[in-house]
Amino acid sequence: MHKQTIHTDYNELPLIDLNAPKAFSSRNRAGTVASNDSIMQDLEDAKRILELAGLRINFSSEHVIDATEKCLIEVLPSRNNIPTLSSSDSGTRQKSIRKPHYSHLLLYNNTPVFQVACCLPLKVLAASLDGNPVFGRVLFSSHSEENGGKLVYEFQNKGTEIIIDLQRGESQRVQRYLFRMV
Repeated sequence: MHKQTIHTDYNELPLIDLNAPKAFSSRNRAGTVASNDSIMQDLEDAKRILELAGLRINFSSEHVIDATEKCLIEVLPSRNNIPTLSSSDSGTRQKSIRKPHYSHLLLYNNTPVFQVACCLPLKVLAASLDGNPVFGRVLFSSHSEENGGKLVYEFQNKGTEIIIDLQRGESQRVQRYLFRMV
């Protein structure tokens, strides 16, 4: 199954819950270093997805911002809006070709654009810009078993700090990203 969305209207996102408890993760990726091939695969994928979203962004350090902080946050069940997977999709995962995994904030004409990719469907649940509500829109969203999940999300407002809560698949936890644009 392949689902793709391009260029929706701007919507006001719910504010993030700064009091949401951080989740404990038993995964340990310390010492894991991406290979040069993986880095190049991720870069080429990111450029291709941005072109599909209608953006041409220079991947120089002045345009790409990495998260200052990333953590898992527990989610209230009422905010879980990702459709459930069919029973045929929920079987054991098989080892397959590596899918790109990356996340960064890009500046496109001084406008923040969040780009993320992993193996699961992706959805921005909430965000805040300098502690205030923010409007945003999906420029590109796609998920397939072969290529994984891809999301390009543009924020309408400008500021110095943006916090984004991203849901991956059906997880009851969200990945929280903090970006400082200074």
